Amino acid sequence: MIKYCRSSTTASVSSISIISESQTQDPKVNKIPAFCKEEVSFLSVSKKKRMAATLGLISMFCSVMLFPTLHAVFVYTGSKSSSAPIANLTLNPRKLKLTWDSSVTVTEYTCFMNASQRSIGKKVYNKTCMFSINQAKPIHKGALFRVEAMYNHTLYSAEGRFIPQGMHGTSVENFSCVIYNVSFMNCTWKAGRNAPEDTQYFLFWQYSKEEDVQECPHYIRDALERHIACSFQDVKDIKKKVYFLVNGSSNESEIQFYDEYIDLYKIEKLTPPLNITVNCSEDRPECIVRWKRPQLSHFEGNGDNCFEYQIDIRNKKTNANPKESCNECPTVPETRYTFQNYNVKKKYTLQIRAKGDSCVISENWGEWSEPIEFGNPDDAVLTYKIVLLLIALGTILVALVIFFLCKRYCSLKKMFSPVPQPKNKFGELFQISDKHIQVSFPYVKCVDCKDLSQTGRSDTKSRGLHFNL
Repeated sequence: MIKYCRSSTTASVSSISIISESQTQDPKVNKIPAFCKEEVSFLSVSKKKRMAATLGLISMFCSVMLFPTLHAVFVYTGSKSSSAPIANLTLNPRKLKLTWDSSVTVTEYTCFMNASQRSIGKKVYNKTCMFSINQAKPIHKGALFRVEAMYNHTLYSAEGRFIPQGMHGTSVENFSCVIYNVSFMNCTWKAGRNAPEDTQYFLFWQYSKEEDVQECPHYIRDALERHIACSFQDVKDIKKKVYFLVNGSSNESEIQFYDEYIDLYKIEKLTPPLNITVNCSEDRPECIVRWKRPQLSHFEGNGDNCFEYQIDIRNKKTNANPKESCNECPTVPETRYTFQNYNVKKKYTLQIRAKGDSCVISENWGEWSEPIEFGNPDDAVLTYKIVLLLIALGTILVALVIFFLCKRYCSLKKMFSPVPQPKNKFGELFQISDKHIQVSFPYVKCVDCKDLSQTGRSDTKSRGLHFNL
């Protein structure tokens, strides 16, 4: 008998159902519609009672949806007899909680969860078994749950298989999260390769199975307005493991869900080391580098022994940034390093990054610190002189360009008109025409002089004096 309820909600509400082993061969099983129950069970009762129980579960679980349910079926393969030591196995996928009935007194049960190619078992002393976040494994690829017990020297068992539903290739892909700057977290994913264009994804996370889930506070969308990332602020309890669930909805088909358990401290991107100082010796060619460990929000005490550091020192003239994989960079387990290849004639740049070596700290390399320069200051002086020279040459070049442009397109006479000078009155006294010059000579005795008057010329213009010196 297949027990289910048809959901009348939107496609964003997922579903789960449980069917018995005897119905797995029925082709109608593949046509199970969407369900709205979060927790259902097989009851070894009559058909009418099972229908009544189904209607009761519909009203109870469809009215209150505290957790996004999952598109899946649960195939029960246990005993149908109410007198069996283990019967009526029930799964609550939200809490990963198994419950069952027993007609006999059994003091100890063993429950198993087999998922992601790993099997986890635990002993319980009542008819309830719940797998915590630290024990559980993702079930988006399916899982097998089993309960065993010994009674009268006979081993009894019941099991059920959790089978996710939905079109293959519609769940998110490449899901990953990273914590940075101590308390910020980003989770990213890609839409399923077979997901319809109207598919929308929703991210939920949970610290423990006893606590309520939380939905992403801030989604990031792609060009099709689909959620492809989520950003979190003020993330706390980084030492804990968290359950992530990405559910999907579409009007065209059922969307497979994706879930994962992540230790938050393992995905943290450590901040750079703090207070980096470099002291170089003048007596011998070496420098002492000191620093403090990165900042952590979840760590108390000194913790210097929990880290490993990588130091990148290179000549400044190479002008190269450190790479993610710095195989030639030395690593040290302490907050001190001696640089012994120091050349007093060179200038160096220093960068440091850290990762966890023990304790509850990420073992991935963190961020590089900002470059710190040390070494010969002459390089800085030379650089300063070159800058000044370039500035001077640039100023001269600009001046020449302006001069030639003005010479070509501007009138220098208009730009630089002559300044009028005052009139020189004394110079006019000496600018007299030769017609008005009268020269008087002192009396000189003329020897062998001829009187021009005898020549018949009476005008004074024709007269001349001849001196016999």
